[in-house]
Amino acid sequence: MKVIIGTRKSNLALYQTNLVKGILEKNGFSVEIMPITTSGDKLKDKILSDFGGKGLFVKEIEEALLDFRCDIAVHSLKDVPYQIPKGLKLLAFLEREDPRDCLILKDGKIRDDMVLGTSSLRRKVQIERIFPKVKILPIRGNLETRIKKIKTENLDGVVLALAGLKRMGFEKSAGHIFDPFDLIPAVGQGVIAVEGREGDEKFEFLRKILNNKETEEVVKAERAFLTELKGSCKVPIGAFCKKEKNLYHMVCFISSPDGKNFLRVEGIGDDPEELGKGLANNLLLKGGDKIIEEI
Repeated sequence: MKVIIGTRKSNLALYQTNLVKGILEKNGFSVEIMPITTSGDKLKDKILSDFGGKGLFVKEIEEALLDFRCDIAVHSLKDVPYQIPKGLKLLAFLEREDPRDCLILKDGKIRDDMVLGTSSLRRKVQIERIFPKVKILPIRGNLETRIKKIKTENLDGVVLALAGLKRMGFEKSAGHIFDPFDLIPAVGQGVIAVEGREGDEKFEFLRKILNNKETEEVVKAERAFLTELKGSCKVPIGAFCKKEKNLYHMVCFISSPDGKNFLRVEGIGDDPEELGKGLANNLLLKGGDKIIEEI
């Protein structure tokens, strides 16, 4: 059987899609990759939150799915908004790569007054709490471009997801790796998600081949949190869940964009989805609702 996979054109996206391709081919499928330029890719030098957020990286790919131009889609889960378009669903989650954030530093040294590059509000507000004297400059571009900007923009370093560095073979350049309970990752960070059409029995069984059960469980907690807050790129939020024996340990936060109103909660539970919802409502009761209303 032939499977057409829709994906972004970036080197990292194609690498991730080729991981899925390899698994399917080992199971006897013929696979074609359909690279698609998304709105997010076109807005190379813009701040994404001003134009609709990270959903811009999946919009055109989801349209190709709905139009039957491709059979499944491969995404970085952190780019997938909490609302999935009608007629689509997340079919599977591959085993999670390292979810942590890290610094790539020009000279390998951490200083209080560093100039760091990141366009992520989530990273910005947390980095400024860890290093109060730091200066953050917004940067965009693919992984390679952002690393190059350390030199071209005269930065002391950039803040990146360790998962992408590992997948692209750049992990040795990571100068400092943050504990995910100190610098809380994006929802789904490090997870490759496979999206398909609802009720499409022809491809529903791909879930059995591709899905990692533990990844799916912790992702349920994180995306339940995101859904309960109706998260958008204009509000800095993050969540990370890990499984510890038969329990789930989760940390999450919401903040005002300037970082002055920062709320963090942590909890343990036996139902990942209920844990995510519960912590989200805890944050809302602590004042998260006012943060959202003010945006």
